[in-house]
Amino acid sequence: MAIELGNKKGPGRGGRREGAGRKAADGVTVADTVQITARVTPEQRERFLDLGGSEWLRAIIDRESDKNV
Repeated sequence: MAIELGNKKGPGRGGRREGAGRKAADGVTVADTVQITARVTPEQRERFLDLGGSEWLRAIIDRESDKNV
């Protein structure tokens, strides 16, 4: 008895779904952002995470941008 798996429909769970996943602490969604890359030492990475990671960095950039207005 052969089982055909290629056309079988599953229970509809899994995969990418709109609204799925962890929500950002500061309300900023992935669709609202772009990714940047910086090379840092392991110690600097730990400090970055201790300071608040991406949320902290966005706040610093916004604060500095407000000073230049």
